[in-house]
Amino acid sequence: MKKPSIEYQDITFPSIDYEAWKQEVEKSLKDKPFEKLHKNTYENITLKPIYTKQDIEEISFLKEMPGEGSNVRASNLTGYVNQPWHVSQDLDILSPSEFNLALKEALNNGQTMIHFTLQPQNSSSEGLALHSLEDMSEALDGINLSTTPVLIDVKSDLLSFLSLVDSFTKVDTLTGTIAMDPLAFLVEQGELSIKPEVAFDQLAKSVKWAMEKKTKLRTILVTGTPYHNGGANAVQELTYTIGTGIEYISELLERGLSIDEIASRMTFTFSIGSNIFMEIAKLRAARIIWSTVMDAYGGNEDSSKMKIHARTSAFTKTIYDPYVNILRSTIEAFSAIIGGVESLHVSAFDEPIKRSDSFSRRIARNTQSILREESFLHKVIDPAGGSWYVESLTNELAEKAWELLNKIEAQGGMLQALKSGVVQESISTVFNERLVNVNHRKEKIVGTNMYANIQEKTNRKPEIYNKSKESTPAISIRPILAVRISEGFEQLRKVSEDYLQATGERPKVGLLNLGPIPEYKPRADFITGFFEAGGFQVLKNDGYLTVEKAITGAKAMKLSTFIICGKDEKYSEMVPNICRELKDTNMHIRVYLAGKQEKELEALYQNAGIEDFIHIGTDCFTFLQQLQYEMGVAQNG
Repeated sequence: MKKPSIEYQDITFPSIDYEAWKQEVEKSLKDKPFEKLHKNTYENITLKPIYTKQDIEEISFLKEMPGEGSNVRASNLTGYVNQPWHVSQDLDILSPSEFNLALKEALNNGQTMIHFTLQPQNSSSEGLALHSLEDMSEALDGINLSTTPVLIDVKSDLLSFLSLVDSFTKVDTLTGTIAMDPLAFLVEQGELSIKPEVAFDQLAKSVKWAMEKKTKLRTILVTGTPYHNGGANAVQELTYTIGTGIEYISELLERGLSIDEIASRMTFTFSIGSNIFMEIAKLRAARIIWSTVMDAYGGNEDSSKMKIHARTSAFTKTIYDPYVNILRSTIEAFSAIIGGVESLHVSAFDEPIKRSDSFSRRIARNTQSILREESFLHKVIDPAGGSWYVESLTNELAEKAWELLNKIEAQGGMLQALKSGVVQESISTVFNERLVNVNHRKEKIVGTNMYANIQEKTNRKPEIYNKSKESTPAISIRPILAVRISEGFEQLRKVSEDYLQATGERPKVGLLNLGPIPEYKPRADFITGFFEAGGFQVLKNDGYLTVEKAITGAKAMKLSTFIICGKDEKYSEMVPNICRELKDTNMHIRVYLAGKQEKELEALYQNAGIEDFIHIGTDCFTFLQQLQYEMGVAQNG
């Protein structure tokens, strides 16, 4: 059969400029200002609803290829095409024998790098306990160190561990990073057992050791994780991480090393949060800033190539509904890969609850495998390159971080800034901004402050005290405590669960729904989610059409706390009478009203007995915490 011929027409769409687009948008906004579409970030960057070519006209790095100039587009010309990023899962196992089994399983199923944190000697801190040749042999039995790179965070006493490594293997082809970051340890713990000068001496000696014995090994770690986990924004994390790198360069130059000898031994680590484009831009901006720093120091081309390891954020993970953590980590891993990291750790979904097991480690590894083998993220070189939005955001982020970096240097560098407390205070300010948004549920945490499942059961990781009290600190500062943004609401849930264990029932509130279902349902659904975020059981009904039936329904519930839900029209008809009747029955009954009201109406309803109004602008966390105290669910103070 003869195939029909198809004639294709050359169809072109009319070009729409920015002003024409803006006019159409303003029509749809009606009386609302166009600026309503702008969004301010924690970095004090204003995100626009649309970006055009004009937004990037003044940016200098746009014509660079990967591996050129500022390295904004990655350090290698071919990106991941010839060398994919390393799957570098940090194994949180403490004993050498168990570590060996887990490592072999991981390497046989997609992991490509040996990664762990070392337990410091004479310390109660967590980590893999490798303190002897026997420990090393047990942990690394059957592992080919000639072909498998390593990433080992030694935390402290780097030289002792390097000496142990040298005794264990004479292989000069050992690649990767065995390093410490003394300032990061200081930030996390608030103290160092040795003077900073002694720690810098160790870093200098480690570089010289590597130059002589393990020429492909890096021994200086510079990590932004402590700042990220404290709630820092992207500008702060960039600044304080690179500022730490500059501190090490300055100290090691004074100890006789050259800029290229130092820079070639440095590995940087960043945590990746949930703001996709900001995190992509953060990694790209990091390379721009580092190449600028290297130019200032006279470093060579290789020195300007920033070696970046990333891990998905611990700050964003939750205890409740932990399987959502898989989605969070997938998004964060995607950002890290598009941003151009050399190696990546994807956190296990149960990380906030307990140590990872074979299943959760497998899910974490497979996240990277899917992004590589099914999403083909290694097949395109710098997929974010050329995006007007990403390029503009990268440039603005780099400029803001550079400005803050200059301020830190003017104050004497990172160590001095940490001693003065300016770093801690700036991060605390941003964290408090985040908390306000989370507490008001403007920033949504699925399964925690939104869409909570109060029937969910979970086990909690026991508290771990990392500080060792066995020695007198040589230096102390105010630490930046590692937190998770969901902790406040998790504590509310825990208090309610403890109450359930003690009394056999959850704290309860009752809905007094007014009118037919379509009238009360929107506000009733909102109120249900609002209270379930704190572990409250919400008693519902099919709506009351009269004041009398509402009063009868309330009495049948035998509760002390009620929320009236319905349309504003019903409120004016029924609320004052319902409140007076309930208060006459029991003066200790609390009655709240769903929805924001005009000030005059608020005064009217409060005079009738309404305690407060619950709406989208209510601080959910503070409200529920106070209610727990008032109901005797939690003990105040």
